[in-house]
Amino acid sequence: MNFLTCFFLFVSSSLALASKDEFAKFKVDHSKKYCCSEEEALRMEIFQTNLKKIEENNATPGVTWTMKINEFADLTEEEFKETMLGGYIKTPQSGNHPSGMKGVVADLPDSVDWREAGVVTDAKNQGSCGSCWAFATAENIESYAAINNVSLVELSTQEITTCTPNPLSCGGKGGCKGSIPQLAYNYVQLFGLASDDDYPYWSGLTGLTGKCKYDLERRTPVVGITGYNTLPANDMEATMQHLATMGPLAVAGDASPWQFYSSGVFSGCSYSSNIGLNHAIQMVGYGTDAEHGDFWLVRNSWGPSWGEHGYIRMQREAELTCGTDSTPMDGTACVDGPGTDTQNVCGMCGILYDMSYPLGAREWGLP
Repeated sequence: MNFLTCFFLFVSSSLALASKDEFAKFKVDHSKKYCCSEEEALRMEIFQTNLKKIEENNATPGVTWTMKINEFADLTEEEFKETMLGGYIKTPQSGNHPSGMKGVVADLPDSVDWREAGVVTDAKNQGSCGSCWAFATAENIESYAAINNVSLVELSTQEITTCTPNPLSCGGKGGCKGSIPQLAYNYVQLFGLASDDDYPYWSGLTGLTGKCKYDLERRTPVVGITGYNTLPANDMEATMQHLATMGPLAVAGDASPWQFYSSGVFSGCSYSSNIGLNHAIQMVGYGTDAEHGDFWLVRNSWGPSWGEHGYIRMQREAELTCGTDSTPMDGTACVDGPGTDTQNVCGMCGILYDMSYPLGAREWGLP
C-alpha cells in the first residue's frame, strides 16, 4: 500500500468519524430517538448525505445564502416535503380578486419591517402537523388587530386547525392534512378567535387535527374580523405598496428547497423548474442587503431556531420574474371544482402569486 493510498484512507476514516460525531451531537441537540439500530443506521446515512449537501452549498462561491444542520437533517427531501409541506395548496382562483391597488404608484420607503412597529408576534412552530395555512392566517390577524390598536396577543392556531370546516376538501382534507387561508378567514369572521392561552396548540406534537372544542361558555373570542381581501396575482408594485402602507400579507411559496436554510438572501428556486406552491407563510416587509441585494422578509412557522430566528429573506428581483406551477391540481381546489393545467407564478419561489389579508380586525364584540 503506497503513501497516497494510506493518506486517502486516513482522510476518509477521519471524515467518517467526524460525521458520526456530528450525528451524535445532532441527536442530542434535537432530542432524536429511533426505534432500533436499523432505523438509527438509516438516519445516520441520510444525515451524512445531507451534511455533504450543506457543506457543498456553503463552499460554493457566489451563493447568497448559507445552510446549516437543523432538526430536519435526518430526513430525505421527500420525507421533508411529506412532513412539513403537506398543509397548504392554493385554490385555482386564489389571487384573482383585485384589491383595488393595482397600478398605484407612490414614493415607497427603502425598507419595511413590521416587527419594528411591534405588531408581529414571535416565530412559531407548526411541528408535525400540516397546519401552515392556519399559522399564516392567525399571524396575519394578530398583526392587523395590533395595527388597529388591539393589544398584541398570540391567537389560537389550534382553534383554526381543528374548527375550520372543509367539507369540499379545498386545498387538502382539512386540519393537519391541509386547507386554505380563505376558509380560515371565513371561520374567524363568523366565530371570532380565541387566544393561544385559552386554546393552546398541541397538534404539532401529535400530528393529529383533533376535534373542535368550540364552546362559547368555556371559550372567549378575543379578536374578530369582517372578512378578507387578496392582492392581484403577481403584482410586485401592489405588494410593496401594501407592505409599506397597510401591513403584512399571508402568502404562498414553494418551500421545498428551504429545508436547511440558515441565513442570507435565498435565491434557490429555479424559474426554469416547476414552482409548486406548497407552503403558507407571512410576509412582513422588504429591504436590501448590502452584499446580496434586495429581499422580501418572510416569517416561517418552523420555529425560531430555523433560518434567521424563524425568518427567511428571499431574493426580490428589480423586475418581475416569473415561472410555472405545472402541478396546480395536485390535490388543489375543491373536489370536482375548477382548475387549470398550469399557473404563471412570479417572484422567488412563486411568493407573489397568492397574497391575502384580513379586513376589519378588531376586539371581539365591537361593531
